[in-house]
Amino acid sequence: MGFTTPSYSLKDLFSRAGRGELQLPDFQREYLWGVDRVRTLVTSVLRGYPVGSFLALDTRNMEQRFKPRPLEGVEVDGVAPGLLLLDGQQRLTSLYQAFTNNGEVQTVDYLNRPICRRFMVDVRAAASADPMPVEALFAVDEQGQVRSHFGPDVDGALNSREAYIHNGVIPVSMLLWPEGNDVLVDMAAHTEDEQLRDAVKRFVNQVMRALPAYDVPVIRVDRETTQAGVGQIFAFANSAGLQMDVFELLTAVFASEDPSFVLAESWLDTERKLREHPVLDSIGRVEFLRALSLLLSSRRGQARGHRGDILDITLEQYRNHAGEMLDGFLAAAAFLEERRVVSADQVPYPAQLIPLAVILARLAEDPGALEREGAADRLNRWFWCGVFGELYGSHAPTIRIGLDVTEVTPWVRGDTDEPPRTVSDAQFFESRLRTAGPDSGVYRGLYSLLMARGARDWRTAEPFTAETVGRLQPRFRQVFPAEYLAVTGALEKDPELADSVLNRTPMGRRTDVVIEGNEPKRYLSRLQSKSLLEDDEFDAMLEGHEMDPELVLASNWEGFVADRRERFVGMIEYAMDRAAERDWEPGEN
Repeated sequence: MGFTTPSYSLKDLFSRAGRGELQLPDFQREYLWGVDRVRTLVTSVLRGYPVGSFLALDTRNMEQRFKPRPLEGVEVDGVAPGLLLLDGQQRLTSLYQAFTNNGEVQTVDYLNRPICRRFMVDVRAAASADPMPVEALFAVDEQGQVRSHFGPDVDGALNSREAYIHNGVIPVSMLLWPEGNDVLVDMAAHTEDEQLRDAVKRFVNQVMRALPAYDVPVIRVDRETTQAGVGQIFAFANSAGLQMDVFELLTAVFASEDPSFVLAESWLDTERKLREHPVLDSIGRVEFLRALSLLLSSRRGQARGHRGDILDITLEQYRNHAGEMLDGFLAAAAFLEERRVVSADQVPYPAQLIPLAVILARLAEDPGALEREGAADRLNRWFWCGVFGELYGSHAPTIRIGLDVTEVTPWVRGDTDEPPRTVSDAQFFESRLRTAGPDSGVYRGLYSLLMARGARDWRTAEPFTAETVGRLQPRFRQVFPAEYLAVTGALEKDPELADSVLNRTPMGRRTDVVIEGNEPKRYLSRLQSKSLLEDDEFDAMLEGHEMDPELVLASNWEGFVADRRERFVGMIEYAMDRAAERDWEPGEN
């Protein structure tokens, strides 16, 4: 393996691309650059500044190892390339589109909406300073209307040779070709403005004469380089600039090992099976690969799922073990659904799904592992410790994910009695019952835990299960409505407490409608009549929501809050199997 670094002029590169001698490997991503980035690149070239090197694989007189495709905007069919561009696609495509043909660049705006732009140079502005001012380059749309906020004031649309000459502008697409010189000659000859004539002269000297000699270095990788070597070179080269995710990089690496294997096609089948479970909607292709990396590395020792670890996955490993990882995620979905977590917005911490799936995949290696005494309880304890300890809410959960896979798996199997750090580190603070908001693990965890412990819908008396939630459409709603608490003065006294998890419980959508802002003792009698339950049966249903029937039926707000504090703390302590931190000051509601 070796390489050379020849330099090519822009015209040479464009010519090679136009006739198909220079193409892309098919695993390359699509053209993605935005209009501002293209403009900056073109400005750098017109100033004579370097724009970096390109990286290409020499494929002359060799059997094609990768399916090629031309640059965006190039039409060639059946041409075998002599060079495959491994790095520099976005830059070369931008320059090719801007400097050739009619100069139309198929790009996107700041909202990532597709747009078409042509770039023009205001000759007066370009010649006003050396180097050429950034503002001298502006964009127009397909009709020739100026679309850059700093563009010049022009008469009409810039869509003809006459309009260019009249307004003192020249398309970038003409600068490298004889037509550009002709336009500038006519611009100087047909104007009585001495300043414009002088600007044309300076522009020719500063930009036009230097542009044909503008060279770009191209690192040419020897054709003898192995498939795997090409994939690794591509991955390394594309780890900067327009950041590619690890899925795209692995696509290249896998294609280098077996050009017939298309990772995206394999992922579509995996994704289809994941999407059968809405609770897994946060698991995308990168999350799946991270889980696979954790699974594979955990079998060698310490579980790791960083970017570099993911890129170490081989095609053979993916083929042999991706199915195991999929089964792990499906088992994780079943685990969560048993705990009444049935949709993505209910998941306390999406990041915790990854170690859960990997742990379940590892446990599947030992049939019956979860049936052993205490195994299921340990897994359940780890999960709730992560939730109520809020240990997956950090900005960098990757380290904890790896530690949990490494430590929880043997602990659940019974290979060790040493609790994993997520269990030993977890602490629940009672004050979080006051402050936990809808985006917190505590809020979402309590919502699901109440349903999992037997809470039923007050109107229908039906339990909340994976089968009924679609029909009942439960929400975590206020027991004492804010409208009622406002009338009593409790809302003004302590608005945070009124909106806290202590005042919320799962209710079906139609149950919530019945409440209509009334106090509990008023709306509960109506709900009981609809449920067709006797008093003791209805009281038991209220108890299933971790509330005292006497207090809520009497609309005793202060008694309800104090009682539910104790009930919720006890429920969380049971789930975590450890005492809570009692940091709620005495005397506080």
